[in-house]
Amino acid sequence: MLSSRLYKILFGALVLTTAGSCTRRPPSSDVACEAIDLALPQGRVNYPGSPTYAQENSYWSNRQTGNIAPACFVTPKDAFEVAATVKVLASLNTQFSVKGGGHTAFAGGSNSDGGVTVDLIYLTTLNVSSDRRTVSIGAGNRWINVSEALDALGLVVVGGRVADVGVSGLILGGGISYFSGMYGWACDKVRNYEVVLASGLIVNVSPTMNKDLYWALRGGGGSNFGIVTNFEMAVYEQPGGNIWHNRLIIPGAANASAIAAYQNLTVNGMPSDNKAHSYMVLTHMDMLGGYAVISDLYHADLPNTADSAHKSVPGVFVPFESLPTIMKSQSIVNTSTLSREIDVPYGSCQTWWDTTIKATDPSLLTDIVPLWQDHVEKLVAVAKGAAVTPFLVYQAIPLNVLKAMEVNGGNALGLKQSDGPLMLIQLAAQWADRALDDLMERSSEELIGKINDLAKSRGLSHGFVYANYAGNKQSVFESYGADNHAKLKRVALKWDPKGILKKLWRGYFKL
Repeated sequence: MLSSRLYKILFGALVLTTAGSCTRRPPSSDVACEAIDLALPQGRVNYPGSPTYAQENSYWSNRQTGNIAPACFVTPKDAFEVAATVKVLASLNTQFSVKGGGHTAFAGGSNSDGGVTVDLIYLTTLNVSSDRRTVSIGAGNRWINVSEALDALGLVVVGGRVADVGVSGLILGGGISYFSGMYGWACDKVRNYEVVLASGLIVNVSPTMNKDLYWALRGGGGSNFGIVTNFEMAVYEQPGGNIWHNRLIIPGAANASAIAAYQNLTVNGMPSDNKAHSYMVLTHMDMLGGYAVISDLYHADLPNTADSAHKSVPGVFVPFESLPTIMKSQSIVNTSTLSREIDVPYGSCQTWWDTTIKATDPSLLTDIVPLWQDHVEKLVAVAKGAAVTPFLVYQAIPLNVLKAMEVNGGNALGLKQSDGPLMLIQLAAQWADRALDDLMERSSEELIGKINDLAKSRGLSHGFVYANYAGNKQSVFESYGADNHAKLKRVALKWDPKGILKKLWRGYFKL
């Protein structure tokens, strides 16, 4: 039955794309939408004006929706339908984009204005193996779907920390997790990828099958190689899916002390205790009295269950106890609860930019703060009372994480133990007034440049750009190093020799 269904889908695509090519005129996106509509089962293609189209055109960042209108959304329900869709798009030379979770900040990142947007929303397979060692995750899942299923089984996966983030984008860009200290980033724990190539062929990719593509997909993104429809990932025992969590909100005036504690945690603490995880966020909010520091501390080992008040603090985090706080809360909760707590709701414009520096000098991290504060003051002044919430985020890449990235021959990111420890510096902001879009982008780009220049002047530059936090003008793959960048290009050429994806898949980072 499966083979007859596949035959029907592919035969329909072949007939329609052949008919389209006989028109002897540049095929439009409308023609492609009609061809896909006839090639796939009824209801898979949604057109402007329909309620379903409006639902599909909902994105986390308003910059992905405002003035962006695909000719249609295509919602395949399995890899075969994805393959048929790709065949039509390639045959009709139609530009497209792919939406996994739709959590890209910049305009057009996963939405094709005037083209076709392929939404993986119905690829929601979620099956744990009988030996409880792996989980098969459909590419349309959000991380909350995964964590809710695994929490109930006392299992965890090296996956996303934010509930609404899509599985696909996070893994293909690297994937920082609560459990990265023990296991590396999410891409390092994928056992198998199911991939639809530019030709429409469906292949499996693993450490033993199609090894070059397996290397490339771990950090090289999907838009250069194919549409990943399923991830088989390693899972680990974690009672109740629970984690120890401590959130400290620290006055902005104490940022130097907080940053020093975090730098020490990065260089000394996390490598000595790989169950620890943390990030530090500087922000400016009226409700917090202006500038403030938010320090989130996580630990995979749980205190004695008799400690119902959760007062025990893992030794690695004790230095944070002496910091002044506006607010402090400790809890033991599962990953689903944690991911909901830090979820950022829809309804605002967003921007992300990032860079990476060496983490060996706390003074560099401290000296970045006044550069960021000057950036914030300018934004607030131009906004003239309109809501703007800026963030400066420090995320550690300690030696234990860099070591964990070396499994299965290493990934494409180009991060080495000899480079570390490293600090990922992320700029983020959210706002409502679309008139501020250009300013937010320009000022963020300028600040990243200043941070890079400062790091270079002190011999502490690294330059890695994490794709999942990158601005749309950043050179992500070049930052992986010349050798890795060249290798990624070779792999892309091998698997897509006609350059179909390079030419047609628009919006996200390209080689």
